[in-house]
Amino acid sequence: MAKWQKLWGSPRLLDSEATEAAFEEFQESFIPGRIQKHFQKLFGTPKSQFGNRYFMEDAQFQNWDTKLTGLADLDDHVEVVVIYGSPDDLEAHALRGDRRRSLRDIVIDDWQAACAIVRARSATLYVFVEPKMRGCVVRKVSTGVEDADVIDDPSIFFG
Repeated sequence: MAKWQKLWGSPRLLDSEATEAAFEEFQESFIPGRIQKHFQKLFGTPKSQFGNRYFMEDAQFQNWDTKLTGLADLDDHVEVVVIYGSPDDLEAHALRGDRRRSLRDIVIDDWQAACAIVRARSATLYVFVEPKMRGCVVRKVSTGVEDADVIDDPSIFFG
């Protein structure tokens, strides 16, 4: 938590209701439906291993040092929810900080499984790390905001 305070300002612990909602959103967007129950059972247990079958096909491995700006078009600040699991419960923290941060700045280390949701202007990033992964698996889901610049004047196209 002290490391997050240096990088992100004031991290805040989310209540159990917000934590469950964030974890459900992560599962819906990152884990294929056929395996969500199994993922939920394993997430947070020591020495759990997750293979490619636990991730959507368009999720990609990224190096620790990958900057968030390299993954999506970002506002000046980003909102991040990081979720850690234990055999008994989930714990989530909300972070707000600068867009120049890297994936390592979100999950800090890979000594336990963690997942995160990074909200950006053009996309939402879903991030997952498992013990000893030495990087993160990231799935980018477009928010459609980048299409908001649609030209309203049809005469440009039809003369």
